[in-house]
Amino acid sequence: MNESHAWEAEYSPSVQIFSALAHPLRFALAHHLCQDPHTVSELHQCLGVSQPLASHHLKILKDANVIVGQRQGRTTVYTISDEHIRHIINDVYVHTKE
Repeated sequence: MNESHAWEAEYSPSVQIFSALAHPLRFALAHHLCQDPHTVSELHQCLGVSQPLASHHLKILKDANVIVGQRQGRTTVYTISDEHIRHIINDVYVHTKE
């Protein structure tokens, strides 16, 4: 029998964020979005990946509430969801460069 634990409900949203960032391309996308908002077209060009691949990984980040997308006409502009996420991404990136 699968027993539900209170700690699972408490920590699952945090784990979802780390799981979404636990891929090099998704972390790179998120890191770029920490600097400035971008469209999928801009991201695929600057990272050298296909647009469908970038879109796929952006969806995972969006579903985990790491990023948000705002429609501007026929284009969606993506940005980091909030300052807490921005700090996590930047702190981890800087930490690995030390």
